[in-house]
Amino acid sequence: MNLHLETVVELQTAITQLREAEQRLSSVPDWMRELHGEHVARKAEIDALQAAAEAASKERRTAEAAALDAQEKLKKYQQQINRVTNQREYGALLQEIDTVKTQISTSEGQALSALERHENAEKDLTEKRESFRELDERYSGELARWEGEKPEVARQIADLKARIATLRSQLPRQEVSIFDRILDRNPSGALAPVRPIERPGRTQREWACGACNYRVRPQTVVEIRNAGQLVQCDSCKRILYLEPEPQAEA
Repeated sequence: MNLHLETVVELQTAITQLREAEQRLSSVPDWMRELHGEHVARKAEIDALQAAAEAASKERRTAEAAALDAQEKLKKYQQQINRVTNQREYGALLQEIDTVKTQISTSEGQALSALERHENAEKDLTEKRESFRELDERYSGELARWEGEKPEVARQIADLKARIATLRSQLPRQEVSIFDRILDRNPSGALAPVRPIERPGRTQREWACGACNYRVRPQTVVEIRNAGQLVQCDSCKRILYLEPEPQAEA
């Protein structure tokens, strides 16, 4: 493998490692993922109960205010009874009084229902918070442990960025441009290994691109080993490279 290709392979490896390190830094580590999921679910239950309690309390206050308004209207209508002058006005006033009494009854029922829901939600909330306390303490401890590990991951990220900058500086500008263009099209990687095709009974070795499985000509394999330029797959256009062959056991 020529020196430029070796550098490109190292560059791709460093970029992959950088992405993995950045992902670790911004996400929950594997060793606390299960605990994190449980903590999030239990916290969501508590938040939902809290929201339900607050909504019920607000609904109760609204219903009580509506009942008070209706009671004030009822008082005014009752005071007007002695001032009506004919049967038509009296009938209309009685209809208004019946309507307001219905509003009062409805609002008081809504207030009572909301009060019961608020009390039930508060009771459930107290129980959930009590059972959540031990989990929350354990989660806080693991989170503190992860926060303690983050500086080392951040240092690795800084080292990898410096390594990537160094590797880029060791390559001709044209090859860096080719690499970046391919990487933009294929974020998973700009390179693909050349792998042998196993065909029983065939004496001549055959090769294929490890990314798209497109056949690679034997002459191309020779060029990858010996040429001074990067060789791309004829199909997916990734930069081809040869993986180190396993050492034979002594």
